[in-house]
Amino acid sequence: MDDHNRDHINNTHNSGSAYDRDTAVPIRSRWTPKPEQILILESIFNSGMVNPPKEETVRIRKLLERSNFIGDDSDDLFAISRQMGYMESKSQVPTYMCSTPEVSQLQYQPGTITVFINGLPTEVPSGLIDMRALFEEHAVLVNTSGELLPINEYGILMQSLQMGESYFLVSRPT
Repeated sequence: MDDHNRDHINNTHNSGSAYDRDTAVPIRSRWTPKPEQILILESIFNSGMVNPPKEETVRIRKLLERSNFIGDDSDDLFAISRQMGYMESKSQVPTYMCSTPEVSQLQYQPGTITVFINGLPTEVPSGLIDMRALFEEHAVLVNTSGELLPINEYGILMQSLQMGESYFLVSRPT
């Protein structure tokens, strides 16, 4: 190990923060996402998006900014997306509410989950959902694979929504 690396390690452990000795600029520590940030990023990651078009990138950035996730001073979306590949499995994501403006007044209630509908965090009941009561009569949900979620003749969604997953609400023709 050369002297520069040894000094860098010593500076990191002794002072609590790392500095580049040559430029005296603090070296940023690894980003540690908050639980609500993991939920947002995991839903994007699970959608299968690899290289989104510019419009989608702008939409994602606005969603993250609305969630107090990134601001004008944070241009490191590439590093964030790289770290998404290192996230734990879906079963280890904690159950909680997003802290976005849309749901900031809502408290966690047993039997409810947060999903993303048309890109917005939405609290819905876990289990079967009365689509007619929750949305309009002719609304259907589509998953990120483009498949319609099954609804019975009474307007009840026959498949449970999954915490943190993305869905699209569309009106079916009458």
